[in-house]
This record gives sequence, structure tokens and C-alpha cells, in this order.
Amino acid sequence: MYELLAKARILIVDDFSQFRLTLKSMLFKLGIREVDQAVNGAEAIQCCTENDYDIVFCDYNLGDGQDGQQILEELHERRILHKGALFLMVTAETTSARVMGAIEYRPDAYLTKPFTGEQLGQKLQRLVAKNQKLEPIYQAINDGFREQALTLCDEIMQQEPTMRYSCLRLKSELLEQLQQYDEALALYQEVVQEQDLLWAVLGIGRVFFLQDKIEPALTHFQTMQQNFPQQVSVYDWIARCQQALGQMEQAESSLQQAISISPKSVRRQTSLGEIAENLQHHELAHKAYASAIQDGQHSCLLQPQHYQHYYDNTREVAVGLESQEQKRLLAQTDAVCKKMERKYQQHPGALAGNYGALATLFSALGKTDQSSNYISRLGKNLDHPDCHISSEDLAYIDAKLAHLGESGSFETQLQKLTPSMENIRHRTRQDEEDDQSARSINIEGLELAKQQQPLLALDKFRQASNLMPENPNYALNAAQIILTSEELKQDAAHVDEARALLASLALEHSGERWRLYKRLMEYLPDE
Repeated sequence: MYELLAKARILIVDDFSQFRLTLKSMLFKLGIREVDQAVNGAEAIQCCTENDYDIVFCDYNLGDGQDGQQILEELHERRILHKGALFLMVTAETTSARVMGAIEYRPDAYLTKPFTGEQLGQKLQRLVAKNQKLEPIYQAINDGFREQALTLCDEIMQQEPTMRYSCLRLKSELLEQLQQYDEALALYQEVVQEQDLLWAVLGIGRVFFLQDKIEPALTHFQTMQQNFPQQVSVYDWIARCQQALGQMEQAESSLQQAISISPKSVRRQTSLGEIAENLQHHELAHKAYASAIQDGQHSCLLQPQHYQHYYDNTREVAVGLESQEQKRLLAQTDAVCKKMERKYQQHPGALAGNYGALATLFSALGKTDQSSNYISRLGKNLDHPDCHISSEDLAYIDAKLAHLGESGSFETQLQKLTPSMENIRHRTRQDEEDDQSARSINIEGLELAKQQQPLLALDKFRQASNLMPENPNYALNAAQIILTSEELKQDAAHVDEARALLASLALEHSGERWRLYKRLMEYLPDE
């Protein structure tokens, strides 16, 4: 009865051993034999990075560490799951915020405990049967062949009329990725004329926005809001449109509405924090960044800059507070700082910016000793050999040091930081110059490849890779031109070079780079 499931490879993510055993037993009765298990987010990400799963069952609640929503979020952000893999969220949760947060990241199904083996089998059979029909499209997408995937969408629509809307959805999304916006828009509109499907209605507004038709996009999403009042992504798009039009207070309000429906989103909370801070609504900004840090402690979306903004807005809020309230707020800030230090203990560049923010926070409150302490920590991280700072973060630190210099209390300390800052400035400038040169040389190589001049293209890719060896794209390009050029792959020395280039790469087992790497490994002849 469940023959389609027999070959599926499964991962169960749950910290409760009894449920893992129960689910594994259910799957065994359905004929599934390949079942792996993980007890937390780190194990789940590692398993999905190393293996291609057909189906992932993930419990929402996993104790300390990442929850199911954050695991799905990271799998999406890092493109670890291959297109067509099924992600099923499993939970006994019924609270609105958690259910909305889980659904927002589009799991393929949402299973509420308890469920029977028969219910599970029927659901899996439907999902796998649908995926099997779409498998050629998914395979082409996973291999990076988008044009081929578009052709397959048309072919499968003709062969399988019941798959029409699924194929149209995949086709329109592919057209968007290829920036063929007029064609994508026509498809979305065609679907909506037939049926008011949410993904197609959203697609129309999204394409308007991508075409820089901001006002029509805003009007479209505002109409959607009336028809889909609980669809939180509509509020996000309204806010994006309002922000693009300079309507910052309206954008702030739209994001607050979205958060009232689904609060557990780091991206939404930090967007609100950024807008509120620009409007000098520091209490709201502080609250938004605090929520992002609290809810997103294990989220891949939480960045060092979010802590910096939290400290900056803490400073603005704390200055106007009475002594006891200020003391309570600084105790909370200290707790946040400890979390930040644990999270970025291996990233001196991230710590440097945050220590600059903390130094100015305590200086503004007249707490010279604490401020001096953080200036010292800033200096130690700037001198760390692994400290790398972007131009933007460097400018941020410069602004903090200038602010501290205005107080006149830290003159000696700041003078000691001058050589460290000069070294960092030089290193940052050199890194950015090398990066820009490598990008330009790589583009020249791509043009030469198009002109069927593989040897000259290879030389450019070598130059780019030598300039920026930490960027795997250039080594991949060099290996690809060798293994796909009839001229170059006849030369054993070039093939050995491609083999060495591929062997030197340390890639995440996910995303387009990894898929290209796997294809190139298949092109290598046996040694």
C-alpha cells in the first residue's frame, strides 16, 4: 500500500527518546528502513549537511538550543535541504504565536501530536506521490539547470494535468530568479484569474516590487491585507513598500501589526528595530532588538550588529531613567552581554564592535570604570590576529571612539588604541582591494569562457584564486573550465590541476557551490 515510501531516507529530530522510538516503529511498519535520528538542532543541521534526506520529521520543542522553527529557518537560509525534500513539523503546541511562527517558514506539513500510523502513512503517501511526479524539475533545480527546469515544468504539466498549479508555481518562481519578471507576472496573473491562490497573489505584488513599481505593489498588498488579514508576510511586504517610499512611521506600524500576529521572527523584529531607531523611537527599538536577541539566541539570522543596536538604544533609554530602573536595565544588559560573549567568543571582530558600543553606553551614564574595562577589551580584540572587520563596522568603531574621546576621560587609553586601529584599517583596506581585484579578474575569466577561450579564462580564474584563496568560487570556476572544455580536459596536467583544486576546497555540504562541486567530481576521470 505504501510502496512509494519504501526507498525514502528519513531523519527524525526529537529530544524525547520514546517519541523517536514510536515514530521509527510507525515508519518501519510503512516499509521505511533508512531512518536516522538527531536529538538537537546542531545534530540535525549536521545530519542534513552530510546526507540527502527525502523527509525530515522535526519536533518544535527541543529543549535548550534551536527549536524546530529555527532549524527549518537555517536549512532554508543555508540552502541545505535539496529542492523537493519534505520537512514535517511535529508538535503538541497549540499557542498562536508558535503555530504561526512554524507555519511561516513553510514546512510541507504540520503534524499535531498524537497521530496514528495510518494517518501518518496517508499523509506521507500523498506528499511523496506528488514529489515523485515533480522529481525531474527538482533534480534540474538542484543541479543548477534552471532553463532545463522551466522546460520540464511545461512538459510535466502536459503529462500530469493534476500537477498544473504545482508546476506553474515552480515555473513562476524560476522566472523570478532569472529576473524574467514580465513572464513571471503573466503566469501569476493567469493563476489568479483561475483561482485566488495565495502564492500567486503574493507573487504579483512581489514582482511589482522587484520591477521597482513600488506604489502599485503597495496598493496590491494593502488589498491583500483586507482579504488575508492573518497572512503575516503581507504586512512585511507592505512595510517594505512603505519603507521604499519613505513612509517610515507607516512601515513601523505595519511591522508592529505583523509582530502582533507572529512575534517569533528575528528578521521582523530587527527590521522594526532599525526603523524605530531611525525615527528615534528608542524605547520601541530597544524592545524590538531585545526580543530578537531573546527569541533568536540560537537563530542563524541573529548577527553581531543586532547586539550593537541593542546597546545603542539601551544607552538612549537608560539616560532618562530613575536610578532603580536604570540599575534594572543595566542588569538585563549585562545578561545580554554574557550571551553575546559566549556566542562570538571565536570572532574577535564581532566582539570589537560590541565592546565599542558598551564602552559608549557606560560612558554616557557616567560609569567610567565599566567604560574603561570595555575599551581595554576592545583593544585586545583589535590586536587579535584573526580580527577581521568590514569597512562599515570599522566606521562604527571609529564613531564610538570619537564619542568616547569627547568626554576627555579616556585620552590615554584611546591613544594606545591608535596603532591597533591603523593596523585594522590597513588590513581592511587591503582585503577589500584584493576582493575587488579578484572579482574583476573573475568577470574577465567568465567573459573569456563565453568567447570559447578556455586557456585564457583558466589563467584569469587562477589569478583570482591566488588573490582570494578563501573564496571557493574562483577555484570552482577554474576546475569547471578545465573539466567542461574539450581542449583542456585532454591534457592530463590540467585534469590533475582540477583534481587538486577540488580536493583543496572545504565547502558546506549545501547550496549551489556544493552541487557544482559534486557535478565536477563526477566529471573527473578515474586516477
